[in-house]
Amino acid sequence: MTAQISAYGRLVADPNTRTTGKGTNMAMARLAVSLPCNAAEDGQATFWLGVLAFGKQADALARHVKGDLVSVAGNMQLNQWTGQDGTAQQGYQVLADSVISARTVRPGGGRKPITDTDDAKQSTAAAPGWEIYNTPEDFDQRPQHEDDF
Repeated sequence: MTAQISAYGRLVADPNTRTTGKGTNMAMARLAVSLPCNAAEDGQATFWLGVLAFGKQADALARHVKGDLVSVAGNMQLNQWTGQDGTAQQGYQVLADSVISARTVRPGGGRKPITDTDDAKQSTAAAPGWEIYNTPEDFDQRPQHEDDF
């Protein structure tokens, strides 16, 4: 049995990237997800979630940096390991089927002021950072099962 999870949170560090022995891209990151919690003073608790992605999802995760808002979905796993102090540790991670940027552009985010000549260019341009998602390879809209039943 598997547990599916969708989570939305901030990356706590830049993703680590590697290539598997078979040449597949792999990315790992940690996500801080705010959850409602009545027992907490501010009504929020942080859920720490590891993210593991391969292939195109790894490429999408690797484009992000510490502090970026990211939405991930996939199979949830419970990892167990021995810590540096010798104690048994455990934590949750998601094997990502989907990695979606939730970046926002802040007004006046350090960019030069727009002039009248720039207005025409700006009106048709997407928000900065979104150009990485304009390629059709990043969007696989096919249903998971295309076979006739």
